[in-house]
Amino acid sequence: MVTNTRQFLRDFAAFKAKARSGEMVRVQDKEGEFLFTVVKTRKSLLGAAKGKITFHADITAPTLSNDDWKPSL
Repeated sequence: MVTNTRQFLRDFAAFKAKARSGEMVRVQDKEGEFLFTVVKTRKSLLGAAKGKITFHADITAPTLSNDDWKPSL
């Protein structure tokens, strides 16, 4: 997609969304042309370990007894 700097600044959120979806935005200026694109996508902390963690026990109940719990640590 090709645009000028004025339109790019006005609709920055829309151009940012297009860049995130993989589209390259070309911004034309009097002095040259600039490319606006995503360098790399980030993984969220929630999705980073998805499918890598397995649970072997019931984790809905406390795992330590009250005597083992040491809140001073």
